[in-house]
Amino acid sequence: MIPFAIAQQTVREALRRRVMWIFLVSGVFLIAMGPVFGFLSPKDSQTVLRSLGLAAILLAGLFITIVTCIYLLPVEIERRTIYTVLSKPVQRYQFILGKFMGGFAVVFINIVAMGIVFLAMLWLQEKRLPPEMFIGVVMTFFQMLLLAALTIFFSTFATPVVNFFLSFGIFLVGNMSSVTDSLTSNNNPLVSNAGKVIHYLLPNFGNFNIQNSIIHPTIEIKNPNVFLFQNMIYAIVYSLVLLTLAVLIFDRREV
Repeated sequence: MIPFAIAQQTVREALRRRVMWIFLVSGVFLIAMGPVFGFLSPKDSQTVLRSLGLAAILLAGLFITIVTCIYLLPVEIERRTIYTVLSKPVQRYQFILGKFMGGFAVVFINIVAMGIVFLAMLWLQEKRLPPEMFIGVVMTFFQMLLLAALTIFFSTFATPVVNFFLSFGIFLVGNMSSVTDSLTSNNNPLVSNAGKVIHYLLPNFGNFNIQNSIIHPTIEIKNPNVFLFQNMIYAIVYSLVLLTLAVLIFDRREV
């Protein structure tokens, strides 16, 4: 299929970028350093390793996703290779889908690599693999799926620099869901309405950050399976909406 062929080429090109490897190595290094920081505070060594490992995967995954995806379309346009691709029997929606699949495949490879190192560190220290830690890695995976779709959407009409700040800014705001939710009940109608738009329109990245509930067992999610399933569906549906909008915009754009 055409999208898979485009995805394979995208993966090969992305893996040649040194900046992606820098973020990956940095993430793996932070995860591997978890036991060292744990020894500094033996009482909380388990908490330190878990929190540092999940945070490293999230931060490295964040920058790998944004840096990888913001260039997928602009580079093709700048090099004018897109004209060669679209001159063949390739539909624009296939091009967008292929680029997204390739970009996210790169992100997936990196998250899996960091996840394996993280779980290996946990095994060495705790002699077991806590299932809740695996859930934490899976939630990061779907969080990056949503971020990749958002970045691809912005790349259809924004430059890489603008795309970086838009994607990164929305990611930060989306992680402050408790703050935006509090704005919806503000006494000022203007603030309240603005809060509702921000809270319900922007992707809720904060729902995927369940580290606090994982690291501190006293804070429990009532039904972890339902919570995980709901967030997975949310990420998939929201990503499909963003990709659909990206196709509609790109289909009307002159390149």
